[in-house]
Formats: sequence, structure tokens, C-alpha cells
Amino acid sequence: MNLLTNKSQLTRSTLAAFCLAALVAGGVAFAQDQASETIFLKRFKTEESQRLIGLYQANFEKYKTSERDFYLAKAQYQQINTLASLESAVVSTRQVMVDRADVLIVYEELLAASLVDSTGAELSMKQDTLAELQSQIGELKAHKEVILAAQDRAAVYRAGIDFSLLVPELSATAYETLSQIVIADVQRVYDKTVTYYADLKKAQAEIEISPLKAEERKRAYGETDALMASIGDNLDLIRGSVTAKNQRVDHSSYTEIARSLSSAHAQLSQAMDFLNELERGGRSEI
Repeated sequence: MNLLTNKSQLTRSTLAAFCLAALVAGGVAFAQDQASETIFLKRFKTEESQRLIGLYQANFEKYKTSERDFYLAKAQYQQINTLASLESAVVSTRQVMVDRADVLIVYEELLAASLVDSTGAELSMKQDTLAELQSQIGELKAHKEVILAAQDRAAVYRAGIDFSLLVPELSATAYETLSQIVIADVQRVYDKTVTYYADLKKAQAEIEISPLKAEERKRAYGETDALMASIGDNLDLIRGSVTAKNQRVDHSSYTEIARSLSSAHAQLSQAMDFLNELERGGRSEI
């Protein structure tokens, strides 16, 4: 394993999942920036994922346009209060709700695709979350059909109320998915580092060294063992906060998970530095 390359990948993958949360803030509002767009392009490699990325970006732009039209129609209705302006407001409201549903459907499909590709995720929770995402995608598609069938102000209003009931679960599932993704990214690098460390110790055990060098290596192993154990314990605690059955992940708890993973990320970087020193020391003894 190339530790320098692995360290760079760790930094990119950790920051990637942190940035994704901005796209579903509050479950309704959307925020897209250059960093988030870059994250999507880096994370997804398959042809299907690239198709979803293009569709998401197109849907998001359409949503922003219809959102502007909605606010203009709303302001016009409030100003002139005519039947024509009311009809325009209802039509624009229905359109922005349809476009919002389209954005959320593709966003959840991207979340599912990312979770499927996250090899370090805990399997049973991963399967449960994927089932939740598929169920919610179905609910969003059904919600979209209800909006399209709404022909008057009252029907559009009822569709809006129905959507508000979906928001808490949409938001919680999104944050839980993002949490699993970013934990999996760090866990995968941790597992590779553990394997590399074991191989390094095995290789160095076959090299004859002086008693002084042996004592130095023993101390270095002790420090590295303690650090790796600490990282493993921290990852277990972080994962436990996501798998707890009595609570759902929200923006606040996701932020805490991100903060804790930043600490684990720093420890992993330190461990990689330790292993680089051990590797260089081993080469100098040959």
C-alpha cells in the first residue's frame, strides 16, 4: 500500500461526504456549490452514476428556475389579487413542487448509489437504509403524481401538507446515509492501514537487528499499537451513534459525527506518519 496516496485519498473521501449534507439541508431547501459538484464527479464513476449526476444537475437548475417563477407569481397575486393571478400562482406552485420532487428523487438515487459503493459500511444497516431509500423514492414518485393530478388551489395545498409529513423521514434517512458513507470511507482506510501494519511487522520480524534497534522498534510498535487501538475504538463509538435504535440522525447529530470523524481522520494521518517512519527505519537496517 502506498501510504502517501492512501493519506490523500482519506482526506478527499472524508471531505466529500461532509459536503454532501449541504444538498439536503432541512430536507426541503437545497444548496449547491462548486465543492459539492466536484464531490459528485469524484465519487461516482459508473456510467449509471454519471447519468444520475447529469440528471440531478439538470433537475436542480429547473427547480431553481421554477422557484423564482413561483415567488414572482406569489408576489403578483398578493399585489393585484385577481383570479388570473391566483391561477398563475397555483400553476407555478404546482410546478415548483413537481420540480422539487424530481430533485429529491434523483438525490436519493445518488445517495443509494453511493451507499452501495461504500465497501466499509456495516452490512445490515446498509441494507436497511437502502430499503428505506427505495421506499422513500417510491413515496416521492407517488407524491409527484398527486401534484400533477391537482387541478385547483385546495388540491395543491393538500399535496403540500402531505409533503411536509414526508420531510422528517426524508431528512433523517439522508443524514443517516451520509453518516454511513463517511464512516465507511474512514473505516476502509483504517482497515487497509491495519493490514499494512501487520504485513510490515511480519516483514521486519525477519530482519536481524541490534538490541538497541530492537528496543527502539519495540517502543515504536507500542506507540503505533496504542494509536491504532484508539482509532478503532473511536470508529466503533461513532458507528454506534448511527446504529442506536432509539434515535434518528439529524443535522445536529450528523455535525457531531463529522466532528468526531475529523478527530479519527487526524489520528489516521498520524498513524500513517508512524508507519512511514517504521518503513524507512526498516529499509535503513537492511
